[in-house]
Amino acid sequence: MDLIIKGFILGFIMVVPGMSGGTVLLIFGLYEKMVKDLLKLNIKPYLPLAMGIIIGLFVGGFAVSVFFENYRDAAVSLLLGCLLASIRPVIRECPEINSRRWVALIIGCVIGLIMVQEPLGMKVAIGQANWLILIIGGAVSSAAMIIPGIPGSSVLIILGIYDVILASIAELAYINLLLFALGSIVGITALLNILGKVYEKYKGFASYFFAGLILGSSRGLLPSTINLSIVALFIIGFILVWVWSGKGQKSSTDC
Repeated sequence: MDLIIKGFILGFIMVVPGMSGGTVLLIFGLYEKMVKDLLKLNIKPYLPLAMGIIIGLFVGGFAVSVFFENYRDAAVSLLLGCLLASIRPVIRECPEINSRRWVALIIGCVIGLIMVQEPLGMKVAIGQANWLILIIGGAVSSAAMIIPGIPGSSVLIILGIYDVILASIAELAYINLLLFALGSIVGITALLNILGKVYEKYKGFASYFFAGLILGSSRGLLPSTINLSIVALFIIGFILVWVWSGKGQKSSTDC
């Protein structure tokens, strides 16, 4: 039951852009052992955790989708604050910037701007979602979320399918969800080790590149109107992730 509850919290948090699943696992004291077991495909002990994550994803996804659909500007303002604050944990281990990291930041920002062509919204044609992008999104976001500081849901925004996944959860579009789940399994079993090694070897460059992607892709969460409540929600989202991301994180000079 303990793992199910922790899984539910993890799944619910993972829906919010800027929230890192790896950071949550560190706080719960599960990170190191879980990653080692997953790399050995020792999955059985974590089935209760997986059950909780699935429940948390559906509950959180449905809640956010309803908020998103009925209060689009308020929702994107809150999520924009969460997303931009997530840059803190992304570059925390490599705070010193140099010319190479500036290049990585600029490249990431340009790619993020190009990839997110339109503002995200809940009125999407989920039946026409690209199946390959759904699988890739599941694989990359699931592998990335296990790395502390890297928010998996932010990957979905960068790929332009965050709203598609939320809408699929809200409408129980099982084909989209199954494709995404298939990608998630591939990401956790096949990409986690590769992505982890690449990230560790090129931590500084990768951190600033991803920070640039976040900055560029944030254009998809711009509200159409700005007023006091919209600004307040942005600040709340920013503070929420800024404070949360400081937990379970340790600075490092190995970058």
